[in-house]
Parts: sequence; C-alpha cells; structure tokens
Amino acid sequence: MREPRRLAAIYAVFFIEGFVLGSWIPRIPAVKDLFGLSATQLGIALFALAFGTLAAFIFGGPRIRKWGLKATCRWSLFAWCVAIAIVPWIPDYTLLLIWLVLAGISIGLCEIGMNASAHLYENDTGRRVMSKSHGFWSLGSLFGALIGAGFASIDVDVATHFAFVLSLCAVASVIIAKPLPAGGGSEAEGATFSLPNRELVALCLMPIGIMLVEGAFIDWSALFVQDVLLGSPLAIGAIYAAFSTVMAVTRLYGDTLIERYGPPLVARVSAASAVVGMALFAAAPNVPVAFLGALFSGLGVAIFYPLTMSEAAKRPGDATDNVAAMSLFAFTSFMLGPPILGGLADLFGLRLALALLVPLAMVSLWLTRELHRE
Repeated sequence: MREPRRLAAIYAVFFIEGFVLGSWIPRIPAVKDLFGLSATQLGIALFALAFGTLAAFIFGGPRIRKWGLKATCRWSLFAWCVAIAIVPWIPDYTLLLIWLVLAGISIGLCEIGMNASAHLYENDTGRRVMSKSHGFWSLGSLFGALIGAGFASIDVDVATHFAFVLSLCAVASVIIAKPLPAGGGSEAEGATFSLPNRELVALCLMPIGIMLVEGAFIDWSALFVQDVLLGSPLAIGAIYAAFSTVMAVTRLYGDTLIERYGPPLVARVSAASAVVGMALFAAAPNVPVAFLGALFSGLGVAIFYPLTMSEAAKRPGDATDNVAAMSLFAFTSFMLGPPILGGLADLFGLRLALALLVPLAMVSLWLTRELHRE
C-alpha cells in the first residue's frame, strides 16, 4: 500500500507544479498590463524567473542532499505557489524582478526534487514512471490554464485569481508530499553543473530547438494570441489547453511508444511535428490555424526531452553526470529562450520572433541521427 501512495504523491507534486505554471500562462498579458511593461521588459522579467531557476539547478544539489527529497518537494512547491500568488501585489518593476528570481529558485528546487523522487522510485521498484510523471505535469498545466482563462474571460482580476486558487495549491502542497521518503537526497547529487563528455556533446545540443519551442509556447503564446491575432481570453486558454492536452496524453503513453517504435523514429516524428507546429503557429492568420499549430507543437515537444535524457544515461561515462549535463543544456534553452524572444519581439515583432524558432527546431530534427535503436 505504501508504494501506491508514494507514487500518487510524486504524480501530485508534478501536477501542482504544472498547475501553478499553467495558471500563470494565460495571465501573463494581465501582468504585463498591470506593470505597464514593454515586450523587452516582460522578457527581462521572464529572464529573472529563468535566472533563479538555473541558479537553483546549478547550485541546489548540495542543499537538497542535506534536506532530503520529501522536504525539498514539500517546501519548494509551497514557495512556488506563494511566490506566483504574490506577483500582482508587488509594488514596482524592480522588486518584481527580484521576486521572480526567488520564484525561479523555488521552481528550480522543486524540479530537481520531483524528478529525483521519480528516478528514486524507478530504482526502488523497477517500474518506469518518468514519462507518466511529466504527463501529470502537463495535465496540471492544462487545468491551470483552463481555470486561468476562465477567470480572465469573466473579468476576474489577476490578483483575486491568484490569491484564491494558488493559496489552495500552497495548502495542498504541504499535505501531498507526506508519503514521499524523508531521505533520498543523494539522488539529487547529479543536479550540479557538469560539462558533457565528447561522446555527449551532439546529444546535448539535440533537444535545444525543441525546448525553445516549448518555452515559447508557455511564455509567449498567450500574448501572441491576444496582441497579434486579437483573440479573446477564452481563445488564449483554448490554444494553450490544446498544446498541453496533446503533450500530456503523449507523455502518459510515451514509454509505450518508445518501446514499440524505438527512440530514433519517435524522435524524428516528434521533431518534425514541432517544426510543422511552430511554423503554423507563427504564420497563423487567425485563431483556428494557431490552434492547429498548437496541436502539432504539443505532440512534437511532449517526449523529446525525456527520450534524450534516457539516451544520455546510456552513453559512455557516469550516467548521473551525463543526465546532469543534458538537463542543464536543455533547461537553459527552455528557460532563457523566452526572455530572448522578448527582445526580438520588440525589434522585429512577435510573429517573426516566433518564426525564428522553426530553423532551430529543424536542427533538432537533423540531430536525431545521434539516437540509436535499442
């Protein structure tokens, strides 16, 4: 009975972390308007969130080993909920940047803790749960986005929305982590900076284009639909929900797909779908075409990163160091890409900035030759 409760706790942590991020997505335009930000200033704010996350990812390993995975998941998730809930109450832009760095640290520690918890469970039980765990993250992101879009569509202000919904998430985060093992912090020791060995460099470069597509959808799709396509809050939520739904379903069945068709074919189809999806979305003349682009993009990004992580662990060298190197490369592109897009959007417009991701996704498609069928 203990193992099912432990697995449910892992899934719940993934779900709530994604739910909070999903709640944030459709309200980014409201936060932009609340602080009167330009696209570049919004990009800098997103960079502050990314900077905190990367700092936690690079330097958080020793601290997590000391705390253990249970305490890390519980309190970093609680801090992530509270940090986003307070964003609308920050008095000025400078403090907002500082606060978002702290929010980034909290989600970075949670990322390490929850992935290490899933990895430890796999080691203890011999069951593969990583792809499904990320599927629950996508489900959380989906439901958060739908609820956020719902509040926006009935003109509930962002401060009220966050205060009501995310305070409940904060309370839940303290409770749900209880079944996790108190120790296990040593599983996070790979969450420190490690340069890839020569055998791993090309593989580490492979997911960058795909992770840029995922990050762009998370941070910029709402603003693109609102400002470029003149879509309603409901359209914003529906498009992000389409992206998240396809991503969640694909991740839930990802292990089965890889076992049946092999990593190379799954990776090629995924990368090709991401290329088509990003091209459709960036060129979309209206909301329906953007919706279709979101579907293809969600399918493309769903299991590309977990797949490359598994391949990295099998390459020559220490598996933990290989996974840490892959994580850092991929997560850096995921977190730093959207802020850079903000500057490009001010220079060239958001549509062209998003279109620049298409050739980068094509590079990922080309690099799938690095994968080998098991």
